[in-house]
Amino acid sequence: MATTNSTYRPAYPSAPSFKNDLEFVYAYLAVHVLSDPSRVYSYILWIAIGGVLLLLSLLHHLRIRGGYLGALWSKWALRRRTWRKKHSLAVARARGDPHRQPYSLPSNAQIFTLCIVVIAALLCSFLGPDYFAPKASLWTLHDYPWATTSPPLAKRYELSDYYQYMPQYTIPKAWWTSGNRTGLIAFALFPLCILFALKSPPFAIFSMSCLVQLYCDKLLWLHKWTARLIYLLTVLHVAFWSVQLLIESRNGKVAYTYAWSYEKFLFAWTAFGCMTLLFLFSIGPFRRRHYEAFWFLHVLLVPLTIIMSALHHPPVWWWCWAALGLWFGERTWRFTWWLYTNGYFGMKSPAPSNKLRKVQSRNKGSAARLPSSRKAENMYSFTDTAPSSATAGLAHYPPPNQLPGVGLSVPTDYVPPPGYAHAELLPGHTIRLRIVTPGYLTWAPGQHFLISVPSITRFTTHPFTTASICDEQNPYDDGRVLVFLIRAKNGWTKDLWDTVAMMLSRGQQYVRSESLSRCEMPSRGVLLRACVDGPFGSSVRAPWGSYSSVLIVAGGSGVSYALSILQYVCLCLAGRDGRFLGGQPGGHGHPNYKTTRVRFVWLVREFGHIQWCASVLRRCKDLLPGPELQIDIFVTNVKPVADSKPPQPSRVSFAPPPSKDKDELEPPRPGFAVNSRPVSRASSFESEDSADDSDVDLSYYTGNVQEDGELGHEEDILDLTNFEGDNDTRMPGEAQFNLSVKQEGRSRRATSRRISTAFFAKQELLHRASQMDFDGASRSSVQLVNKRATLPPIDTDASPAAQQANGDGPSSQRPSVDIASVRPSDSRRGSIQGSPWTPSPLTPNSAAPLISPESSSNGLPSAHTRNVSAPISLNQKRFSALSERSLMQTPITPATPRSTSRLSQWTDTDSFAALVPRGDVEAVREQLRLDLCETEVEDVAIVAEHARPGKPKLERILADEVERAKGALAVACCGPTSLDAMIRKVVAAQIDPQRVKRGDMRGSIALFSEEFSY
Repeated sequence: MATTNSTYRPAYPSAPSFKNDLEFVYAYLAVHVLSDPSRVYSYILWIAIGGVLLLLSLLHHLRIRGGYLGALWSKWALRRRTWRKKHSLAVARARGDPHRQPYSLPSNAQIFTLCIVVIAALLCSFLGPDYFAPKASLWTLHDYPWATTSPPLAKRYELSDYYQYMPQYTIPKAWWTSGNRTGLIAFALFPLCILFALKSPPFAIFSMSCLVQLYCDKLLWLHKWTARLIYLLTVLHVAFWSVQLLIESRNGKVAYTYAWSYEKFLFAWTAFGCMTLLFLFSIGPFRRRHYEAFWFLHVLLVPLTIIMSALHHPPVWWWCWAALGLWFGERTWRFTWWLYTNGYFGMKSPAPSNKLRKVQSRNKGSAARLPSSRKAENMYSFTDTAPSSATAGLAHYPPPNQLPGVGLSVPTDYVPPPGYAHAELLPGHTIRLRIVTPGYLTWAPGQHFLISVPSITRFTTHPFTTASICDEQNPYDDGRVLVFLIRAKNGWTKDLWDTVAMMLSRGQQYVRSESLSRCEMPSRGVLLRACVDGPFGSSVRAPWGSYSSVLIVAGGSGVSYALSILQYVCLCLAGRDGRFLGGQPGGHGHPNYKTTRVRFVWLVREFGHIQWCASVLRRCKDLLPGPELQIDIFVTNVKPVADSKPPQPSRVSFAPPPSKDKDELEPPRPGFAVNSRPVSRASSFESEDSADDSDVDLSYYTGNVQEDGELGHEEDILDLTNFEGDNDTRMPGEAQFNLSVKQEGRSRRATSRRISTAFFAKQELLHRASQMDFDGASRSSVQLVNKRATLPPIDTDASPAAQQANGDGPSSQRPSVDIASVRPSDSRRGSIQGSPWTPSPLTPNSAAPLISPESSSNGLPSAHTRNVSAPISLNQKRFSALSERSLMQTPITPATPRSTSRLSQWTDTDSFAALVPRGDVEAVREQLRLDLCETEVEDVAIVAEHARPGKPKLERILADEVERAKGALAVACCGPTSLDAMIRKVVAAQIDPQRVKRGDMRGSIALFSEEFSY
């Protein structure tokens, strides 16, 4: 530092006085430019960013998260907070406003990361001197003089060129230096902001497998706040320089007047104007309501802002060109990959041969069932075979007929032609899209894609998580079908729903303007041209096989993420190698594979919504019939019904009739559990729904709004199942379908409980008999067991007339029983005789049996045995009639007949106008209704046994899974904001660092959550 203040070194140097105003402006601004050494702060910022990135990557690959320090960090970092104004729910309900999620903060980890970024940027903007002497270096700053405020002894100017008048000393702070420095850090943050928004590696550096593997779903929040930080620094830059130009004057005019003649000053204001528009059009309400406009403006204004900023200040424009290069390079990379994936390079896959696939898939179901205990059998060791040249990209090892779970993700036999989406309308205003891309594509479980449907809009894409997995060992197209469950809200999703509904009402199976080659047309639903971009998503970094147990929790349409994770874990438990399923290497039998159990918990609004994933859940249960898989579905839109007459019988029942004297949710009391006292006939028939289950919470039945909920504010049960904008309007026939699914599940649970009661009673009596000291008493006890404990056979196919002929009273409720739970020898007795089933008239509040007796008279296997190669015994299959389909010769052939399922009569024509918002409703009202195939109805009936009313006690469920586990636990969650916050709270409470420190890894819980918005 200078030892004397004899020389005056002003913090506000003066420019030479030129007569030409433009020459004065050039000289003035040249004098007030930061020197090269002054830019060291931007380099320090990026050195810190690179160091943190390398450190986080090292921690990720070393799995430090599972240790003691990781548990301490996770216990605090996972939590997030939500907030809702008191009585806001009641006010919104009185106004008729749609349900809205509470305000939410990010997780503590995200807030901590943002604070680090903001603090680092502010320190680099304001800490230390702003301006260094031009010849100074980072390590020799003390050798150069500093600015002083002493009176000048003399003023000397040497005019050679403008840069000679730059201060040759260090200036701590001044308006112009602070303005330059904030602008410099804003420039340096441009590449970081772009990196947080990029979706595809290698340009998305954070998502590279060698680093932290964080995609935009986790970084998009940081992208938004980094952009706001850049705007804040830019505003400070403009403000500081405005003050500087206002305090300087020339010929009685402020310097601001002369600055407008400087072209780089015009570039500056153009860039600031574009950035301001970008900021305003990115505000949440505008983005949610006008996403397409937001997207177009973003694509237009982002490069314009960066280019204008670069032209404004060329000395540091490499920051702008780096950001623009990353953005343009990633767009070019994705566009090239998009062309290949969607078949624009001419490498299109042939149309799938559905009939050939169905014949072979039926044969695959005849193999032997997987053993419930596979410890003695190494299912992992298969023989490698070379990939077939005819099916490049598929790892055909081992042969598909030896692999469990082939075709697990496909709910029906139909596979759409490559490049087209098969769209079906499901309950809950949900569209199921199934897409096969022309180009070969792989993805990890839980990842999402950007979908565009040209018939809806040509230029915008929308993100949706796939509900299927990629099976690289499946030689058929059903191994790479992308399945999406899309709930119609506003905007693009509503347009998609309206388009499909109108096409169905007109009997139109495809868009006439789209060139559809000859292929088999679907028996239900429509075909739409579709393109995909992806995959994206941070779920690829999850090592599912490294955890002893996996708990999957989903809310509403968040089940898409949960389904893909469930299928992946189930297949790995069945012996498949995860590297051929889009995940990491490993499976049952592999020395490093640790997973032994998976539990699936789904909170859903209506019983009928389980159709979204019933087929997949049933196949997963067939794949893992033992305790390795537990499925729990909780239906929240159910309240206790008023006391009424019991429903008319539709199936044989061995359960007592409903009670009128006791609470309908009274738990059952088996006789052997109370000293062999007889079971009261007044026991509740509905009690098995949830009253005896410690995992179910029925407290919200007293009212949807809880004044002081688990999150510390008013809570609505919709918070756990409904995303903002979800439409709960029911389709025609949906109300009756919900009631039928509810009754079917109740009947199955009652039957299962009676079978279990009889089994344990028999075991108890056999145990007592074995303790007898004399043989005669033992033999008599065995005879007593045979007489009392053996259940009569359950004929699920008998008609009501046949039931009465067999002596079944009309007051009994006939449950639909999964024959797999009954001995094959007892599953049927005699031939099926009786009068044809005749449906009774239905009302919107009545329900018919879910499965028609006549639908079981055919000997063909059901859906789950046709699509899954999980070996299932033929004696344990349920049967249903298959809809006849004929191969369409041309796309112009008439639509194939719809299914003759009895569910087609469930049509409330008065509500049809809500389904088809435009056009002549009266002309098409009878052409569109809730349409389900028989095989999918059977899947719904089987899965209905796992659906109960109420909401889950998540803290108890997680505590039970922790105690069951043999090591660390993984929790996967996807749902509305409130559900995500609740899961984070529960997981954080169960993490026990001291337990981990003692070597008990059950105290370590890893959370993998999908909760993001574009």
